[in-house]
Amino acid sequence: MNVYIKSILAFNVEGEKRHVDLSEGLNVITGESKSGKSALLEIIDYCFGSSKSTIPKGEVTKFGYLFAIILKFPKYHLVVARKGFENDGKKQMYLYRTSQDIIPKDLQKDLFTEEYALSLDQAKIELGKEFGITVTNSTENIDAAKSEPRPSVRNMTSYMFQHQNLVASKFALFYRFEDSQKREQTIKQFPVFAGWVDQQYYNYRIELDELLKQQKRKEKLQQSYHKSTEIIRRDLLNTYKRYYMLVGKTLDDNLSLNRLLSLRSSLPDFTRESYLSEEMERRYEELKKQREELKQQRYDLEMSISNLELSHGYGQSYSSNLKSLKAILNHSLNHNDSYDCPVCGQGVEVLSQKIISLKDSKRWLVEELASVKGQGNEFHLQIHNLKLEKDKINDEIRRLGNEISKIEEITDRWKKTKKLDNEVVYARAEIDIECKRIEEQLINLSKNDNETDIRINKLNRLIDGYNLHSYYSQAETFFKTNISRIIEKLDFEEEFRPADLNFLLDTFDLYHHDKGSKSRVYLSEMGSGANWLACHVSLFLCFLHFFAIQENSVIPSILFFDQPSQVYFPEKIFINAKEKSNDVQKVEQIYKTILEEIELIEETTHYKPQVIVTDHVGELDIEGYKFEDYLRKNWRGHDNKFI
Repeated sequence: MNVYIKSILAFNVEGEKRHVDLSEGLNVITGESKSGKSALLEIIDYCFGSSKSTIPKGEVTKFGYLFAIILKFPKYHLVVARKGFENDGKKQMYLYRTSQDIIPKDLQKDLFTEEYALSLDQAKIELGKEFGITVTNSTENIDAAKSEPRPSVRNMTSYMFQHQNLVASKFALFYRFEDSQKREQTIKQFPVFAGWVDQQYYNYRIELDELLKQQKRKEKLQQSYHKSTEIIRRDLLNTYKRYYMLVGKTLDDNLSLNRLLSLRSSLPDFTRESYLSEEMERRYEELKKQREELKQQRYDLEMSISNLELSHGYGQSYSSNLKSLKAILNHSLNHNDSYDCPVCGQGVEVLSQKIISLKDSKRWLVEELASVKGQGNEFHLQIHNLKLEKDKINDEIRRLGNEISKIEEITDRWKKTKKLDNEVVYARAEIDIECKRIEEQLINLSKNDNETDIRINKLNRLIDGYNLHSYYSQAETFFKTNISRIIEKLDFEEEFRPADLNFLLDTFDLYHHDKGSKSRVYLSEMGSGANWLACHVSLFLCFLHFFAIQENSVIPSILFFDQPSQVYFPEKIFINAKEKSNDVQKVEQIYKTILEEIELIEETTHYKPQVIVTDHVGELDIEGYKFEDYLRKNWRGHDNKFI
């Protein structure tokens, strides 16, 4: 995205101002230690809505009542300002947008009034909108919709800032990735920042997730129904049998569920002969007999379980005794195969034989212990299976008990009213109610939800239309090609050449593919600060290039390197061309590489991305370039500093 920082400003309470003006392309700010170089990155980060201030405490924070940056968009300027953290900066920010040109030296503190003040959270949202973030919810899971944070400018900064303690780190590549939640969010929101997806994409994903979950719930319900079909059939059969019992008829036990449902319309009628039927008594006695048989089966199972548990107890006791014997043997057994008299040195045959016998006993103990242990597992399995069988019998006994109770209730009512036909009417009504309930359930479960299937297919086509798989594949190829290309220009060990650097977009890990061992060498496994620096510089120049060529990317073309030459020189050393050494040449090569990448990006995008470098280098002799053309500030000498 064609945006760059035009100026970084700090105002004191009286309105006095310090500012560093910048431009497109490379911007170098150099100076001595404690001159305020690193504070510039922290001011930018603070104005990008950081939840806390990391601006170094000291002269900068004493002076800084209000901090600001001027962002230059193609057709307008946006001024983002924020008071010091202790002066309401923790609560609010200022956003001022104008199509007119803004000259940093003319900008006054008085501009920042309540008219342009926003709460910190709202300001971050508005700033994100300025960069083109239109996605408000990036969740793809309906269950996480409420907790998923919206894409934010705060996650964008991970691609833009390489702090002094990060730019050559072997343990971390990205700013703020020590926070695992921020890391996960930034990785997940990569398609948003690249401009590959919009809010509609996530709307489709949420809707699809909800429909698929509904479908899965329905499938589970159908599976559960099919498993319980026999129970439903049996219960309905018992309802019919109560009716047939009252009218003096018998019913086939093997009728299917569908046949039972259709039988509702052709039930036999109640007649005078029904009063004379003994079907009720026969049915009652039959159920009681079945229950008694089941109770006997349950008793037999209980006895088997009790015997197995008792045997298992004996086995455990036996095992415990064997273990005790083994411990005694281990403690007392001679480790030699024979025994010699300690006085004369002659072998004692009797004791030697006992030693051999004891060792044979120990081997038998070990084998017996292993056998007992295995048998213990078999006991557990048998007892478990018998208990499951007992539970099933208990369920069936309860079911039979319910049926017996219902017949007893019918008998009691009949004795009181002397009207069997009332019971018949009631039994017919029970059949009607039960059949209707089952039929409704069958209709809901067997119904083919064509509308849902059609919508799921359509959502899949709409999601596939975003071509994310293709985008990711092309991006990983882009990173592999360009990181390896860039790092070949830098101080990268011969051991890893030719470089084959790969960046994984699903984990944001960087590794070198070692063709010899066919293994991955990750950043933390590479030795030397020069290698770590080369990886950081190459990767983030590649990110700068990648986002610049994405048509709808929301990441501004801004990259900040803080103290990249620290790998080669102590911070306080002033480096100039007169003292050129091999290390100086390597530093010059870093700057030359940055300039070449800026030009390469400009050839494609027709604008220069902005790279800001704060460093302690003084004068460099960069082949093909004049270092002073890119030097914005040189804070050296007495009282020559940012503040």
